[in-house]
Amino acid sequence: MPQLSIIVTSYNIESYIEQCLDSIVGQTLHDIEIIVVDDGSSDSTPEIVERYASADDRIVPVLLGVNSVGGVATAANAGLDRATSPYVGFADGDDFYEPEMFEKLLDAATRHDSDLAICQYKLFNDDTDELSDPAELSRWTGLGHEAFPLDTETSKQFLRFIAVPWRKIYRRQMLEDNSIRFPVGDYFYEDNPFHWFSVLSSASLAVVPEVLCYHRVARQGQTMDTADERLFRIFLHHDTINAWLVERQLETMFGPTLLAWAISQMEWIAPRTPKALRRQLFGILQGIYSQYDPQTVDLALLEGKKGAKARQLSTAVQAGNLANFNKALDARAKSSNPVVTAAYHLRYSGLSHTARLTKRYTTERLVSSSGPFGRRWRARSELTNSDLMFALMVIQTRLESIDRRLADLESSSQLRSTQ
Repeated sequence: MPQLSIIVTSYNIESYIEQCLDSIVGQTLHDIEIIVVDDGSSDSTPEIVERYASADDRIVPVLLGVNSVGGVATAANAGLDRATSPYVGFADGDDFYEPEMFEKLLDAATRHDSDLAICQYKLFNDDTDELSDPAELSRWTGLGHEAFPLDTETSKQFLRFIAVPWRKIYRRQMLEDNSIRFPVGDYFYEDNPFHWFSVLSSASLAVVPEVLCYHRVARQGQTMDTADERLFRIFLHHDTINAWLVERQLETMFGPTLLAWAISQMEWIAPRTPKALRRQLFGILQGIYSQYDPQTVDLALLEGKKGAKARQLSTAVQAGNLANFNKALDARAKSSNPVVTAAYHLRYSGLSHTARLTKRYTTERLVSSSGPFGRRWRARSELTNSDLMFALMVIQTRLESIDRRLADLESSSQLRSTQ
């Protein structure tokens, strides 16, 4: 029996699957089974998977043939049903991994007899080839190479980590004993309930505070690029998790933590929600907040260390005041002007990096904006150098205008000080 089952999920990623599989078959931990589940790709991804399987008998191809409604959840569950090892791990088919990643995770889990092991990761921008840290980086402060018993407070601590499964391994018996699977439906971010179920069902968690994998972002067709009402489906997971807590009589203990999770989703989804969809989002949030009394809302804001903006949005939702909800979002939007942002990058990141950002922003705006008579304008597949230079000239002009205004203000201030 292999020591570890690695479940690789894929869908229409012919440009990336080879890099992923190369990093998996090249792991320093050799005694593994690699279950590659393709969710009905229409490109050459299945053929690439079969080619790798023919060259490495550790690879088990599971080709679903038809794209499922459940998406990655269906694929991941199919892999769990086929896994045979004491521990299981996951890999996104467009990500890539350090050669020693799974050996280090398995060593930490078995050495501490833990149900879970987790490592750090970085984001890899597919547009710029740049690496960046995820939002959870500060939560690793003070965590060494050790294991933590998952009591109430420690469980809350790790529930606040980003939910992604592809930088963890799980004791398979723990998953089976608790019937843990990814929820299947027309969802996004199904890894959130899976994270809650596995953390709260585990006795201990082992930590490997090293960057061992790289998650690709900013590629075309990726969920993170979605900026419409489909993102609202993440809030469906609140009720899924809450029902699971109620069934196990854990809702009093972890209710504020769950609401804090919902508030975090609101904080990043609401600002990117078009004004025409804000009422819909507001109604969804009201359905969640109505399940909690004001004291629990205050506890959630405190436990989640939420700031003034989150409190303003929460207060508006609790009061049923859509106008104040919109006002809070409009105030935030003023602080994220794309021209100012581009000007900052031009000054501090250079022309090449700013050109890439400008191209991407301009393309997205042209594709999504409505033209006359409700028609949609389509951007050209590639912007020309002239397009980019014009956009950068506008930004540079804006920069010079700002510089002149600052100089005038400084001159006026100096004049007043001498009078």
